[in-house]
This record gives sequence, structure tokens and C-alpha cells, in this order.
Amino acid sequence: MDGGMNSDRTQAAAREQLYRHLLRTLRMLPAESALSLVHPELPEARLHRGVILPCEDADPEVDAEFFDIAYWLTGVASEVAGECFDLIVRAWIGFGWPTRADRESPPRAAYTRTPDQFGLSVRESVDGYVSLSGATPPFARDTPAGDPFPQTIEYQLSSPDGAGPDSISPATVTDPAAQPDHRDPG
Repeated sequence: MDGGMNSDRTQAAAREQLYRHLLRTLRMLPAESALSLVHPELPEARLHRGVILPCEDADPEVDAEFFDIAYWLTGVASEVAGECFDLIVRAWIGFGWPTRADRESPPRAAYTRTPDQFGLSVRESVDGYVSLSGATPPFARDTPAGDPFPQTIEYQLSSPDGAGPDSISPATVTDPAAQPDHRDPG
């Protein structure tokens, strides 16, 4: 038994597929929606660019890790955040992914697992802020990481080069954090 790890799966491939699942979920929301590590109303609650963790439940003979990241849902008013939470849950159910929600009112969370074993969760705080998290299945330790996840994932139907949704990866997204800051410092 390989502890659920596909021995051919690299960190780069796992991260790219996780990005696709996050983007597929984002596309089920209003077009002005985005996923961001920084929420404009909560600048002190900046999320990290993801973390690689050891797989504790994997076979002790297999040296495996997984990648985990979380984003704030931005671009929608807090008054409709609950509707976005519900849209995400309905989308996951519509995709045929087994989904579990823990409550009907905030604070609440819902969880799903994709057929390829990626875990996603959505949370709505009592204040109406929504976050979307994802974790990869295990991959072999010390495999190439690939491109870092962007600070912001914008709603898009295709990649900037016009390719379809399956060819979208973190590398095809312009990351505002990587661009020079042209704001007036004064």
C-alpha cells in the first residue's frame, strides 16, 4: 500500500491540479469574484503562499508530503458572502464530489474531496468573510515544486494566451505581487 500516494505524482503536478480545482470552484461564483491572500477589509489577516507538510498518515516506508493553501474570497460584498458559500457547496455537489457542510449559519464550513483525492474546504466567518482552502494528495518528497501560487486568482474563463481551462496553471496568471509597485510613496 502506498498511503494514497501516486508514486508518479510530483509536487509541481499536484500543485497545478490543485490550482485547477480552485479556479473551477471560483468560476461558479459571480464574475467579479477573486481569491486573494490579502482581503482588502482585513489587511492584517494576510494568508501565506502555501505550506508543504509531511504526511503523517502515509505508510512509514513512504517519504511523502502534501501542499496546503488558503485564499480569501474577494470582490463580493460581505452581504452576499453567504450566498457565495452556498454556491460553492452546490457546485461541489454538482461536480459529483462528496461534500459535507457542518452548519446552516455562520460560522460554518464545508468540505469536499475530489475524485483525484484533492481536499477543498470553504469557511464563512461570523462576520461574513469567506475563505477557500485546498490541499493536495501526497506526493514524493523532494520533487520539483513548480510555479508558486499567485497572490490573487482572478475569475477567468481561459488563460491569457487563449488556451482552455485545462491548460491554466499558476504560471499563466499575472501575479500583482510580482509586479513593480508604481504607487506614489508619499
